[in-house]
Amino acid sequence: MSEVDDEKLTAAGFIFSNEVLAEKAKKELNAVIYLRDELSKMDGAHLLGAYKGLIDKEVFDTAEGYTFLKDVQRRLIDDDTVDNAEIPPIPVYDPSEVRRRQTQLEEPLWKRRFFTLIIVTIALAACVVFMFILTATQDSPNILDYKEKLENHYSEWDESLTRREEQVRKREEKLLEKENRSDSTEEGNADGSE
Repeated sequence: MSEVDDEKLTAAGFIFSNEVLAEKAKKELNAVIYLRDELSKMDGAHLLGAYKGLIDKEVFDTAEGYTFLKDVQRRLIDDDTVDNAEIPPIPVYDPSEVRRRQTQLEEPLWKRRFFTLIIVTIALAACVVFMFILTATQDSPNILDYKEKLENHYSEWDESLTRREEQVRKREEKLLEKENRSDSTEEGNADGSE
């Protein structure tokens, strides 16, 4: 193996069989550095509680994590205020078992997210289709045919006004004719009666 490959597989003085485990060990190393500082401030009872919590939550599953847990366990054993019978042993899991359990935990989460995304996508697509149907069947002007409907409306209005004007002109002409007839009749009656 080359030095570059060795660097990718090395973490905290251990060399791992693949990059995934090495990366996980590097993350655990960062957690160990943080926890060492935090746990150094604790007394025996609180340290025991933290130790049990780390074991119950199965926080560590690489060599670096196990080494850290062993250091905490030794510190608890050396502490006279803690009953050694209360200190649980460190469970060590086969790396393939750890990967299998992680895969089982991650798979349902992935499936749930996938099905949730499918449902959301279908709902959004249905909303878009509904909006297009609503737009196509709606009578009021919308952004797609606003200009055409507005022009049609005003042309109908213009035609209506033109018809009304024509009717008003015809009525005016009839009234003027009636006035002219009545005026000429009155003139004829006025001329004949004198």
